[in-house]
Amino acid sequence: MTKPQYKTLPFSLERKQIVDFLKIGKKKHTAYVFLELDITGIRDELRRAGRKYKRPVSLTGYLLSCYVRAVAEDKRIQASRKGNKLVIFDDVDVSTMVERSVDGVPVPISYIVRKANTKSVYEISEEIVNAKKAESSGLIESEEMRRKKFLYSVVRKTGFLRRWFLKRMSKDPFLKKKINGTIGFSSMGMFSYNNAGWILPITPHVISAMVGGIRKLPGIENGELIEKEMVCVTISIDHDTLDGAPTARFIERFRKLLRKGIECSEGIESDLEKSDFSPKAESHLHNSRDEVSL
Repeated sequence: MTKPQYKTLPFSLERKQIVDFLKIGKKKHTAYVFLELDITGIRDELRRAGRKYKRPVSLTGYLLSCYVRAVAEDKRIQASRKGNKLVIFDDVDVSTMVERSVDGVPVPISYIVRKANTKSVYEISEEIVNAKKAESSGLIESEEMRRKKFLYSVVRKTGFLRRWFLKRMSKDPFLKKKINGTIGFSSMGMFSYNNAGWILPITPHVISAMVGGIRKLPGIENGELIEKEMVCVTISIDHDTLDGAPTARFIERFRKLLRKGIECSEGIESDLEKSDFSPKAESHLHNSRDEVSL
């Protein structure tokens, strides 16, 4: 019998780390919200802004910017539990996925946009593009990767070490922030514009957004029937930390920011004190303390 022809591809360390994070995510009490958000005309506006300011901006970057802004206007939405306290970080660090070519093989890479709440939509878009284009040809065989592989092989083969590390990370907000950011965001719609639908994510984050496809639907505006572009978004929340009311307010902020257009995304932090959702407007937070007792 002729042996079948085949080839093998490396199961990368990054892929193994994703598997570990999925294991953490499956243990959470997760609730999901499925949304269709109106982005009619937004892409045309982004193209005009790119030509005007000579700085291209992607739809993914715009969605991520609005998402970050909605979180930044009430940072309790990204609170992480530590014993009988909630830790609320000042920085909004967004963990997302980018795909790089490593020795000709597409590899998903976890990338964190640090302090995204201090960056404009242009800076966020450019950072994501640069992360995708970063040099990766020697990634698999680099000295740093070999060290990581060795450490990972030891931990992976030693069950109690692996379980200890995952358990420790899930209970330590500071370690989670360092390794995986404070919130999650992923956009599969960038690869499948015509395939509208929702994706059900498994995530270790307190709150995460998964962007699906875009579809065109009829809608009524100013009494007239028009064609609208709607983006499918799934919001996942850790129900141990977040309830329906704050999640609903977050979603409403996110929806309104999307419709306001790109100009509202210029300075995220600069406008917060004017917002009704600002942490500084909430007197019981006492000047945005990092920890709030339960």
